Amino acid sequence: MRNNMPVTSNEYVLKETDSIVSKTDLKGIITYVNDDFKRISGFSEAELLGQPQNIVRHPDMPVEAFADFWNCLKAGRPWTGLVKNRCKNGDYYWVEANATPLRENGQVVGYLSVRGKPSRSDVESAGRAYQLFRDGRAGNLKIQCGQVIKSSLLGKLNVFKSMSVKSRLAGIIAILALMLLGIGVLGLNGLSKANDSLRTVYEDRTVPLEQLAKIMGSLMANQVAINNALLFPNEENVNRQLEHIAENKKIIDKNWDAYMATYLTPEEKILAGEFAKVRGAFVNEALLPAAAALRHRDFSAAKNIVK
Repeated sequence: MRNNMPVTSNEYVLKETDSIVSKTDLKGIITYVNDDFKRISGFSEAELLGQPQNIVRHPDMPVEAFADFWNCLKAGRPWTGLVKNRCKNGDYYWVEANATPLRENGQVVGYLSVRGKPSRSDVESAGRAYQLFRDGRAGNLKIQCGQVIKSSLLGKLNVFKSMSVKSRLAGIIAILALMLLGIGVLGLNGLSKANDSLRTVYEDRTVPLEQLAKIMGSLMANQVAINNALLFPNEENVNRQLEHIAENKKIIDKNWDAYMATYLTPEEKILAGEFAKVRGAFVNEALLPAAAALRHRDFSAAKNIVK
């Protein structure tokens, strides 16, 4: 792993209006950077273009985070997580990074990354968690899709989310068949209870996790689509990004309705209510106005909404 040194203990704290944007090719070589990237990192455009994205990697970042980052992107999925970056002079800055594959004619041709200011509580939590990975004390913690989670039976069951419907059905049938062989001695009543338990785990936990993952990915994809349209404001690209935004909103609405129809604990209901309120504000005050501005090719208004 690239080890950029030296480092200082000086932190640059991003402003609410800072938006760091970059593009790379499939090998992670930088092909585009915006002004905020240059200003905050301290590197010039000439120093950044043609260099690997890890030119700003901070040695405090664990290798597990970047392994997860590339696993997600190479699988065609977006990635969202907290990253500690190094400035040219050794100072550091934390970002909430959103990265997604860039496609042309159905083929992935590179990656787009948009970074903003994270909350201080998220920075502190990420810093503590990343320290555990660096010290070899992470235990049953792992980094998945940018989030630090505990390895568990539920996490293992969540492999269903990357499988096709046909494969999921085949997997469930196989599990039930193994259960039938393993607990047949318990009688039909015991088998029925076991099947009910498995169905509860799958329907009340694994399925909602998949729905939330789709919502998270589509929310991030919409933010990326808006930035993509502003970066490359040609007619074809703007129309394509507007189509992506409309389609992602449908995916979010559909999965949110389905998620709310599942069993929710009292704590989950509270969190769901908070999310619905925040998302409503985001859609009505940011996403729809920005999309309308793009539709009318008022790029100045769209940029102001993004900021």
